This record gives sequence, structure tokens and C-alpha cells, in this order.
Amino acid sequence: MLTISRLSRWSIGYYNDTANQARQASMDRQAAGGGLGEYYSEGDTRVPTWVVVGDKATVGEATGLDGAALDGGFADTEVAARWLDDGVTPNGEAGRAFGTNGVHGFDLMFAAPKSVSLLRSLTDDVAEKVMQNAHVKAVEAAMTYLHEHAGYTRVHNPLTSNKDLQRLPGLVAIAYQHETSRCGDPHLHTHVIVPNRQVRADGRLVSIDSKSLYHEAKAAGIIYQATLRHELHAERGFEWQPVDEHSGMAEIAGVTAASIKAWSQRSTRLREWAKDNLVVVDGEP
Repeated sequence: MLTISRLSRWSIGYYNDTANQARQASMDRQAAGGGLGEYYSEGDTRVPTWVVVGDKATVGEATGLDGAALDGGFADTEVAARWLDDGVTPNGEAGRAFGTNGVHGFDLMFAAPKSVSLLRSLTDDVAEKVMQNAHVKAVEAAMTYLHEHAGYTRVHNPLTSNKDLQRLPGLVAIAYQHETSRCGDPHLHTHVIVPNRQVRADGRLVSIDSKSLYHEAKAAGIIYQATLRHELHAERGFEWQPVDEHSGMAEIAGVTAASIKAWSQRSTRLREWAKDNLVVVDGEP
């Protein structure tokens, strides 16, 4: 499943706060002799990482991202905030200033099926690592698709006075992986934060064509789900229930609906609230 939200200035603060808590928790455990482990915080949030798809060499030269960052290394939260809030890359390059109500970025939230989150939370370390790797590969596959099919900006055409689509050489984002819902249920999902200042072929920082991004969101979500299923079947032999035609999502065969419901406090509470508070008119809430 993939959902997209527009981000305004300071929106990245929430994600960075949870990431900084994760980093501090890791340092505390290391000091206590517990090791860094998988970089979990008490709130089950991982340290953010860079996501770079497309022409990494061009992106790296234009932004100052080093080799580790281009290959998915840990992201400095202050660097990420400066890019999203001010449109300034690690090497100090900046695009056009944002307007008062400008869109500073996009939150692309990739969520694993509930059965995957549930089994991952209850399994051994080896299987947990396999499921983690499958999730990361699925996110990367979806982001690669978005770059290829929605990674555009618009440029002025002096002959027609129209704004034509121009492909971006790559896309840069920051991935914040969360392990639970706000109610504490197992809920593996990643917020991929895409700054709205990306490198154009001439090296300038420009905005993303949001229409293309939203148009391809459903397809990217389906690719995420299909890649996740493929990886988990190949690595662990998982079989799957029928795929939902709308979302492209399928639950693991053998995980009952009752088990999923029992571990879905947040969605259950939302449904209960809707039952008591929403009025249906002509079939729509």
C-alpha cells in the first residue's frame, strides 16, 4: 500500500524527532553493553537512511551526497531537514525559494500487509532479517518505478509557451522506517520523504511534477506489494491469499482474519469512531 501526502515547512520535524530518539536509544544501549542491534528506539523507529534512484553519479555531483549516502547509508537529520525546509542540499546548493504556502516535499508511505508485520514481530532473528530485506527491496523497486514513470519536472517551452515535462536524472529521498502503529500494534511501514527540490539534468534544483507523482502512486504501491510477495516467497516459501484488485495487497496464507483483527487496534478504533460519528449520504461518508 502507498499513500502520498504533501509536506509543508517544518513537517519533517516529527520524523526527525522519532529518528533522533532512536539514535539516542541506540547509544544508550551501546553504553550499557547492549550493542547497537538493529537501531530500534523504544518507539520502534529506525534511524533514517538515504534513498537514491536513477543516475546516482549526476545526483551526487550536484548535491554533494557521498558514496555512502548514494548507496543508502544513514541520513543526518539536520541535513535532511535543511533540504526539505529550505531546499538546500548537503553541498549548499539551493533552488528557488519556497513560497509561503509552498509544497516542500512529499511523504510516500509504504505499508506492508498486516500479516507480514504480525509474523515479523513474532519470528526469530533470521526470518526477521529476511522480511526486513524484502521490505527494503520492495520500497526501492517502487521508488525506481516512480523515477522512471513520474520523475519529472516542468520547464518553460519558449516556442509554445507551455510547460513541458522533463525527466529528472534521479530522485533523492530520506526513508524513515517505523515498526508499529500509534497504538503499538505491529505495523511495518516506511515514510519515504521526497524533498521538492530535485536535481535537473543541468544541475539546477527544481520542483517535482506532482501530477505525475500522484498519477503513478497506485502503480508504485502495487509494485511494492508484488516485489514484497516475490521476495518472501523466494526466500522463505511464503504463500499468499488472493490479491486485492484495488490495493494490490495480499495477506500471507494461513494468517486468519481474526488474528489480523486482534492485532489491529488502531483500525478497529477508527471504525468504531466512524460508526458513531460519520453520517452516510448517498452512499458516501
